[in-house]
Amino acid sequence: MAPAQRLTGRTAIVTGAGSGMGRASVERFLDEGATVVAVDIASAGLATLPIPDGRGHTAVVDVTDVGQVQAVVDETVQRYGRLDVYFNNAGVAQRARPVEDTAVDEWYRVLDVNLTAAFLAARAVLPHMRAQKAGVFIVNASTAGLRPRPNLLAYNAAKAGVIGLARSIAIEAGGDNVRANVICPVAANTPMLEQFGYGTHEETAALLTSATPLGRVAEPEEIAAAAAFLASDDAAFLTGVVLPVDGGRTI
Repeated sequence: MAPAQRLTGRTAIVTGAGSGMGRASVERFLDEGATVVAVDIASAGLATLPIPDGRGHTAVVDVTDVGQVQAVVDETVQRYGRLDVYFNNAGVAQRARPVEDTAVDEWYRVLDVNLTAAFLAARAVLPHMRAQKAGVFIVNASTAGLRPRPNLLAYNAAKAGVIGLARSIAIEAGGDNVRANVICPVAANTPMLEQFGYGTHEETAALLTSATPLGRVAEPEEIAAAAAFLASDDAAFLTGVVLPVDGGRTI
């Protein structure tokens, strides 16, 4: 069954769009009728996204660069007339190691991509959404922000921080009909799994889902479905919500 056309007439930006959950979200948003600007720091994955003519474009953007973030937001509004949804999906993993062995540079790298990028996006996006009296800011966080895992201090802290950021936006911007919500996936079936340093893709998936009642990782399409729901009017009265898509891991 084809997805409902809940996003027809809306324009969305999706970051980290070249692979994994971001790519699946671009495809889902397009299927539901949205115009989509697909953003990634690497051009390779963007080149194969199936964006129809007139339904969006791709942009190579470093989401930790304030100028690049502002530029892609402003260009989107200029080109399509509005910006209805910003899905802050781009993220990086941390190599698992104890606190005392975590390099300062790695701390900053993980926080820059997973937390500061969302702040830069909010600064760029909110003036447009406030002016049009409508908009949705969605953050892809992690169950690590709700139930920290050992040896992932920077990652846990960044994901907890971005949850707080989104909830703060919900409070500040609600009066202008701007909603902000959070998705917290459990480990997902994406290339990022291997970046944690627990072993192969399969070994990491088994480790990270060992305490999950449904006993498996999330599929990118399941996260995309949650994002499409939060972006749509089906979630019109939801803001400040932290939605675990985690097979029960946070029970």
